[in-house]
Amino acid sequence: MRNLVLSISGLVALSLGAASAANAVTISVVPEQGTIQAGGTEVVDIVASGLSDSASAGAIGAYDLTLQFDPTLLSFNSTTFHSGLDVTGLGDLQSSGLQGAGLLETFEVSFDTKEDLSALQPNSFTLFSVALTGLAAGTSALDLGITALSDESGNALAADVANSSVNV
Repeated sequence: MRNLVLSISGLVALSLGAASAANAVTISVVPEQGTIQAGGTEVVDIVASGLSDSASAGAIGAYDLTLQFDPTLLSFNSTTFHSGLDVTGLGDLQSSGLQGAGLLETFEVSFDTKEDLSALQPNSFTLFSVALTGLAAGTSALDLGITALSDESGNALAADVANSSVNV
């Protein structure tokens, strides 16, 4: 009897986990090349995917993300924001800057209505791109931290993170 209860509990937990994972948003760190020469530039895209027309993961309305990299191997050049949170051209509030050695904080808040974000935001898109310069030979992890992520209504949005690395 005890084994039956444990088996049923396990199946319920697995099915709940599968349901939440199926609707999960993923924020991925995607290097353009993955390997660069010292002195060369690498563009790294931060990509949101797994959005849908459902209420559980319909659109992103705001984010505050931190990209961590090895400052002895890479240096920060610039951030380019993409149009995923500015779907109607109303604009948005955005900022990106170093908060310490190898710690880049980037945030953006959409000025679009929740209806426009839900209807017009793609299911997968690049939030922003970061240009990094190689300084010395080695491999730098590119680890993304989520300080805040919200949906089109301003509610907290859960997300998985897919980190990466760059070889110099």
